[in-house]
Amino acid sequence: MIASVVRVPWHTTHGGYDRLLDHLPEVRRITQPTGSLAQRSTRAAHRLLARHCPLPFYPAGHFATDLRLLASREAAHVLYGDEQYWFSRRRLSPTAVTYHQPPAHLKELLPPTTWRKLAPTAEHIVVLDPHQQAFFADLMPAERVHLVPHGIDTTAFTPAGQPATNRPLVLTVGWWLRDWKVLDTVHERLHRRYGDGIELIVVTRQARSRPWHPAARVLEGVTEQTLIALYRRAAVLLLPLEDATANNALLEALACGTPVVATDIGGIRHYAGPSEAAQLTPPGDAMAAAEAVEKILAETGTAAHAVRRALARERAELFAWPLVADQMRDLYRLLEER
Repeated sequence: MIASVVRVPWHTTHGGYDRLLDHLPEVRRITQPTGSLAQRSTRAAHRLLARHCPLPFYPAGHFATDLRLLASREAAHVLYGDEQYWFSRRRLSPTAVTYHQPPAHLKELLPPTTWRKLAPTAEHIVVLDPHQQAFFADLMPAERVHLVPHGIDTTAFTPAGQPATNRPLVLTVGWWLRDWKVLDTVHERLHRRYGDGIELIVVTRQARSRPWHPAARVLEGVTEQTLIALYRRAAVLLLPLEDATANNALLEALACGTPVVATDIGGIRHYAGPSEAAQLTPPGDAMAAAEAVEKILAETGTAAHAVRRALARERAELFAWPLVADQMRDLYRLLEER
């Protein structure tokens, strides 16, 4: 069994979907070439052939893994089908492909006629939430579409006691599909009510691409150790979203025992569950998000907040990578039995 791997550069050391393979040692990783000659050859071939690939994001390294899978006769798993699976659709051996983007973005990725041709070329498709499952079940037999959740490293992302109560931290992490309008409105309301009595921190990418609330401290390029310390210190993670399947920040916060206020959209409910660990608010509703954050802030330092933190950790443990890897092994057996 082989798996094509790309490392998303902004994921932390123990974050990201490729960490799944750490718990599947029997799977051989197919990566992009590292030698200078091989890289130059890859770039030259990419310039020639990438024009025949309709995927909007398909860099040379992804192209290289795509071609290596095409040449292999082993059963294979493509970890990022959204940007890795095109030429290998013609391989003769069975293939499983994981897709990460929500249905609305998948529809923008490729036209319907292309999806109807592409999706069935995979023996099995792996999805991360029920909405994706419905999208692909409309393109191929439903029994070939499998919901295997995204996981989290619960040994790296761990709680560490109760956060400080003298100046509670409201933390926001990430950039993809974030609802910045809601975030700005919530920050303004929180600042008006609490002033300097609370701390607002945003950890993101491309921090200079937009203005931020003046009371918010914006961090970029932090180490994993710093990020984990922020999760542990936070009274609440504020996660306003425009769409989602799985979400690394959600899982990381829960694993650190941090209560979450998140938008009830896409796959978020599938991961947050029904417990008090996460308060889910309607899409675009900044007032509801602010009220949910204020409710958790009011509990900081109390037994109710401790219960939320324990429930958060308990929820994250359901998505520990070893459990997810066992589910993936079941799929690999189906793949290899073909």
